[in-house]
Amino acid sequence: MRIGAPATLKWADQELTGFVEVVNVAGMYVATQRTSQPQIGDYVELVFSLPGDRRSFRVRGNVVFLDQAPPAGLKRPGFGARFERPPVTLLDAIRNLHREH
Repeated sequence: MRIGAPATLKWADQELTGFVEVVNVAGMYVATQRTSQPQIGDYVELVFSLPGDRRSFRVRGNVVFLDQAPPAGLKRPGFGARFERPPVTLLDAIRNLHREH
C-alpha cells in the first residue's frame, strides 16, 4: 500500500529522515534524500505513523535491497526493509489500511 509517511531511521551511529512510500505486513520501502543510507543486511530502527492513525510505530527492519537510481517518476531512491518481529498493533493497523482503500 502506498502511503508517503515521514519516518525517522537509525542504524549503527547514524540517523536520518525519510518517507515510507510503500508498506505491507512483511516490510516497507523507505525513500531517502541522502547518499548515506543503510546497506543490505543492516538493521534499522524506524519510527513512523500511518495515515489516519495518530499512533507512532517503532519497528526494526533488515535492509534487503537498495534502489539508488530508480527509473524517473516511479519512486525515489531508497531501500526495502523486512520487518523483524513487528508489533501486533502495527500489523493490525496495516491490515486496516488495506481495508480502507
